[in-house]
Amino acid sequence: MRYLITLGAVVIAGLVLASMFREYLFQPWTRDGHVRAQIIKITPRVSGPIVDLPVHDNQLVAKGDLLFRIDQRTYKLAIEQAEAKLKQAQASELVKLDQAKRGRDLHSKDKGAISEQALVRKENDLLVAQADVDVANANLHAAKLDLEFTEVRAPVDGYVTNLLLRYGSQTVANQPALALIDINSFWVHGYFKETQIENIRPDNKVVIKLMTWPDVPLEGVVENLGWGIAQQDGAPAADLLPAINPSFDWIRLAQRIPVRIRLTRVPEEVELRVGTTASVFVMTDKEPEN
Repeated sequence: MRYLITLGAVVIAGLVLASMFREYLFQPWTRDGHVRAQIIKITPRVSGPIVDLPVHDNQLVAKGDLLFRIDQRTYKLAIEQAEAKLKQAQASELVKLDQAKRGRDLHSKDKGAISEQALVRKENDLLVAQADVDVANANLHAAKLDLEFTEVRAPVDGYVTNLLLRYGSQTVANQPALALIDINSFWVHGYFKETQIENIRPDNKVVIKLMTWPDVPLEGVVENLGWGIAQQDGAPAADLLPAINPSFDWIRLAQRIPVRIRLTRVPEEVELRVGTTASVFVMTDKEPEN
């Protein structure tokens, strides 16, 4: 009887281990997961000191909210100058138009009163004056755009992150000034061993547990799998010779492949934060839900 009990216990333990191994093979999981989101670098289009900063660090802002305003005085002056140059170009166009019209009238009444060459010159002068008006209009439009660019607004709903700006800070055109995390773009990256991805397919159901909220599972589906990872071997060293990492023949470490997971259900109490750790469980034997 003792042998039978021992044998039964061994068989049960073997079945449990086999079931766990099958679960590991066909429903892969990893603790190497991270919450990700699109991070927008807010970059001003014009330079100047900040005169209005209505947001603070880690604040939630809506699309279209003012993030900061750059001193507008220089750009208002540029508009005034562009308007004056436009008026000057329009006045010159009227003069050239009048001269060309009188030349045509004289030539139609008496072809000897004005030469063909002089008439062509007046017509060309009129074309140049008209082109100058177009250029002045374009410069005025550009000056008005620059004035609009002094107000930097949120392009999406998101969180202001790592705000280091202050009143009077000098912004530089085309240089990032702050970061904005798009709250509608969160996803999870699970990094699976290359030995685990054979059965992972797009639309497989996924269960995610965040280290921050271990008892509140999130749901998602596999969106896609990464097609490549950076290779360390062969990268040029300081002397331009290839740097080859040593290979251990008695052990081979599996590479990690990123699997992108689209979130389909996030409980209301869960607050997603970029970079936080997640455990990812992929149910490869589940049929994708429509």
